[in-house]
Amino acid sequence: MSIRLGRQATRHLTHAGLVLSARRGRRLQFAGAMVVLAALAIGAAGSYVYWSRNPLGGQQLAAALHEKQQLQQRLDQSLMTLRLTEARGQELERQIDALNQRLRECQEELTFFRQAKDGKRPSSS
Repeated sequence: MSIRLGRQATRHLTHAGLVLSARRGRRLQFAGAMVVLAALAIGAAGSYVYWSRNPLGGQQLAAALHEKQQLQQRLDQSLMTLRLTEARGQELERQIDALNQRLRECQEELTFFRQAKDGKRPSSS
């Protein structure tokens, strides 16, 4: 069995639902947009007040950033100089070791020649 609804009832239900949802949605959209605009305005005003009272203005901030970059460059240069100095120190230590070895060899030769001159028999060590 089919239940027939009259045209009047169907149209009334449909019409009432569409009208109520459309009006409420527009009001909520408008209210939401107004809340967002109010929040943006408050945020902009707060930002303006903060930056106008901030002791470090834009120019001072830029100067501090520039100084930081200069200090970073000096630090990098100092680190490179330190590495170079360490490398030179290691090279000098190697040269000193080589010179000490050569000095020992020369002292052994000198001892050998002195013993040969005195007529002593060189001892083997």
